[in-house]
Amino acid sequence: MGVQYIYDTEGNRTGVIVPIDIWENLVAGRADTPVGIPDPARYRGIYKDLPVNLESETRDLRNEWNRI
Repeated sequence: MGVQYIYDTEGNRTGVIVPIDIWENLVAGRADTPVGIPDPARYRGIYKDLPVNLESETRDLRNEWNRI
């Protein structure tokens, strides 16, 4: 289980729940456990099994944006 965020009624982050093992590493100065690093593959929805190169797709979208 990773870090969990607490949101208010307007959708703003107001707090965080940190697992004890991550907290103990942070307090001890051994922050070798990544905190809050997103994993975009988890949010690809129905397209998660589609063989897509996210870097090239992002580059193409940026190029399209810059042409407008």
